[in-house]
Amino acid sequence: MNRSAARGFLAFLLSVPVLQGNDDWRVRYSSSNVCALRGATVAISCTYEYPDNVQYRPNTFRTLWLTKGDTYQPVDLEHDTDYRVHVESSCGEVRCTRSRCHGTCTLRIKDLRQSDSDVYKFSFTTNQPDGEYTGDPGVTLSVTDLQVKVSFLDPTSPTWAELECHSMCDLGGDPGYTWFRNGQNVEQGVKSRGYFKSEGSYSCAVEGYEQLGSPLVLLQGNGEWTVTYSSSNVCALRGATVDISCTYEYPDNVQYLPNTVRTLWFTKGDKYQPVHLEHDADYTGRVEFSRGEVSCTGSRCHGTCTLRIKDLKQSDSAVYKFRFTTNLPGGEYTGDPGVKLSVTDLQVKVSFPHPTNPTWTDLECHSMCDPAGDPPYIWFRNGQNVGQGVNYRAYIQSEGSYSCAVEGYEGFRSPLVYAPRTPSVTVSPSGEIKEGSSVTLSCSSDANPAAEYTWFKVNRDGSSRYMNQGQRLVLIQIPSSESGQYRCDAQNKLGEKSFSISINLKYGPKHTSVLSSPSGEIMEGSSVTLSCSSDANPAAEYTWFKNNQPLLWGPSQRHTFPSVRPKDRGTYHCQAGNQYGHLSSNSMFLNVTYAPKTPSVTVSPSGEIEEGSSVTLSCSSDANPAAEYTWFREHEDSVKASGQNYSITNITSELGGNYFCQAHNAIGHHNSTFLLIKACIQCLKSTSSSWTTTVAVRGIVVSLATVLLLVFLWMRRKRASSKACGQGGRPDTVEELLPVPVYENVPALTNRLAPAAQREPIEEQDGHHCPIIHTSSSDYQQVPH
Repeated sequence: MNRSAARGFLAFLLSVPVLQGNDDWRVRYSSSNVCALRGATVAISCTYEYPDNVQYRPNTFRTLWLTKGDTYQPVDLEHDTDYRVHVESSCGEVRCTRSRCHGTCTLRIKDLRQSDSDVYKFSFTTNQPDGEYTGDPGVTLSVTDLQVKVSFLDPTSPTWAELECHSMCDLGGDPGYTWFRNGQNVEQGVKSRGYFKSEGSYSCAVEGYEQLGSPLVLLQGNGEWTVTYSSSNVCALRGATVDISCTYEYPDNVQYLPNTVRTLWFTKGDKYQPVHLEHDADYTGRVEFSRGEVSCTGSRCHGTCTLRIKDLKQSDSAVYKFRFTTNLPGGEYTGDPGVKLSVTDLQVKVSFPHPTNPTWTDLECHSMCDPAGDPPYIWFRNGQNVGQGVNYRAYIQSEGSYSCAVEGYEGFRSPLVYAPRTPSVTVSPSGEIKEGSSVTLSCSSDANPAAEYTWFKVNRDGSSRYMNQGQRLVLIQIPSSESGQYRCDAQNKLGEKSFSISINLKYGPKHTSVLSSPSGEIMEGSSVTLSCSSDANPAAEYTWFKNNQPLLWGPSQRHTFPSVRPKDRGTYHCQAGNQYGHLSSNSMFLNVTYAPKTPSVTVSPSGEIEEGSSVTLSCSSDANPAAEYTWFREHEDSVKASGQNYSITNITSELGGNYFCQAHNAIGHHNSTFLLIKACIQCLKSTSSSWTTTVAVRGIVVSLATVLLLVFLWMRRKRASSKACGQGGRPDTVEELLPVPVYENVPALTNRLAPAAQREPIEEQDGHHCPIIHTSSSDYQQVPH
């Protein structure tokens, strides 16, 4: 039989029709019983009918297949966690003729498991009143493995054995089988029974489904000595207990009765020097041996032996062989190639049926090898039993953990699977980090499956910048701009957790600057604050300077003038410093503006001024901005002049009086005190005013000196005369008087010192008026502003 014929056989299995329904609503299954091989794909089909009601056209309906629930609360297989990953449902178009509507639907189950053995029902719903129907009693699906049964037709001649390819349910259709010996195809398209030489490993498969073959059966012997193992491959869970069994035969020889038999199991050494497991340190306390009684019939002896290994370890995965020894000549035999034991852990596989909805996940209990008998599984969430089956659909919760176990072996659960716990982050090197150094951030999180890590830099506005993928983030020659928060995201299929850490880089001042508030020109009396700013970590301390001279303001970032004065005007800068460096700011000119202060007035030339001469009055005032000047004469409204200097030419007595200036700028103005200009009544006449003045002064000084000298001499002579008379001295001892001509100048001197009204005329004088500048303080008056 070829491969296509085998597929036809599968269709034949499903071709026995079953009609289920009432007069109006019907479901017809292609077969009421289906037998299929574990690992294969099976299709269960049906047709359904319901009355056509034009009132409810177009008919809308929902179809589903179920094994759980009932007509009123069915559980759609496509949503059943035990099936959803390996079931497909397809339905044909509904057609309505002669008041009846007809439809077809097929359920396809892939990768069949023993747990898929169940009763399957089809249910459909229309938009008609009471338009729901479920086809009872459904289809019974039986999932089976092939097994090789061994029998010896002639126990006295064990060279040939009868092998039968057997299944737990009737595959039907008389399919063809393929037989394999030591992995090679030896028979094809034959019956389920065959006769083979009893030496080697044998398996069978339904033709066309060779990949779904039976487990191997070992027939080992030399015609008289044989060892047959119950299975050539055994899969068991770590921590569990496993039994490996065999039967052995050898010829019965009455000459050596009674027969003595010694048996052992080994994995190390060979058949000539085997290491008995009972003496193997790797198995101490964990192995047990049991041997049945040997029975001899028809010149053949038969025995059984079982090896039990407890508390299985991964290291127990090996090939185990049985060896027995009798007291017959050459009576030793080892059963090759032995039994391969695979020790496995259960693992939970995670998948998402809908990538756009990661809230729900499908969990599958998986092992690296296939435990015999397709055992049922139990699911646990946070240690509590939550369901059964190979698959389990879970609603993901951040703190949930899941595991599975084979029923009856709940103590040997799979490792927990869970979303990442909150990560921890370490920094290397630890402690203070300086700008320009390198730093490594390491992130770790407890998670299963293992977490994947992603690093982000958290910006000040809360947004994130991708940095790196991986458990470690290395920052090389890190600049100060990279200070801040770094976030590690730990993620696996079950969830995500994050943790942020702050990197606080230390560095000296940068971008030091000084500002004033308010800025620009500052009016006298206003409040102004100077602020120094600098980017530094740790924060900088500040020193202030005015015109490059340090100020005793203390290490303050700000300085406030509550009422600024002109003396505060100047160029300021600050210096920021910490233990990592110092940096000076730009210079800032503090421009204090103010109204003119009280002006001062000067005159040039000073002293007496002749009529017809010129005089210049000058006004000055401290002001910012610089003052402008206006000149006024008392009791006159008109402006005499503008400018800092006021010149009067060809001066006359009529120009005398009080003069003042006004200093003003955009902020205000201020008047000076009065400056009095007045004319004198009479002045001395001389051809040269400067020469006359000099001669007069010198004459007065000489006259006064002469008078004083004469008085002194006269008083001295008088004292001398008195002394001479009192002592009876001689007159010739009296000092000589000064010559008479000295006294000739006295009248002239006296006349010169007398008041003008009493003087005697010496020479003719011309009386005239001469203007003078009088600067007596009593003549200064403050001019109202």
